[in-house]
Amino acid sequence: MISGCLMGIMLAVLAIFVLAYLKFKSLDKAVKTAWLRLDGRLKDRAEFISPVALHAATMPGIERPFVYHLQALKDECSHTTTLPRRALCETEVTQKFKTVFSAARKEPALQKDANFLKLQTAVSRAQMRLKRAQTRYNSAVQDYNTLTNTIPLNLLAQALEFPKHEYFTAPKP
Repeated sequence: MISGCLMGIMLAVLAIFVLAYLKFKSLDKAVKTAWLRLDGRLKDRAEFISPVALHAATMPGIERPFVYHLQALKDECSHTTTLPRRALCETEVTQKFKTVFSAARKEPALQKDANFLKLQTAVSRAQMRLKRAQTRYNSAVQDYNTLTNTIPLNLLAQALEFPKHEYFTAPKP
């Protein structure tokens, strides 16, 4: 009788262990999948850096060092290895885009240039897709980190070496 209860308890603990492990793996995979999508969206947006820089170079309100720095950001962002540094770099790209498009509003010729307007629309769409991918990634990270911080699952996460994931957030200016 007692051995039957002990066997039942051991099977229940084992089942909980297996289910928790599967949940960790599932959420970890969701984070990695969301990161791949976010990284893809960041790369998609990076394709607009050169055309935006070319247009910026023609604007009287934009100075050459600004344009060169914008071009350099493309390589810097793609070669950055840490998530916080990548977020900082990508935030800088967003700020540079805002500066260029803000300066473009003061240029009547650019407001009538079909190519520039198409570029501006494409960048805007890329930014929206990027924002959605960032939200999905951070949501997946939150779900995963919440599970790894929940007692007693945090002990299991540590034992199985499931590391916490970092959020992809823009630093506050």
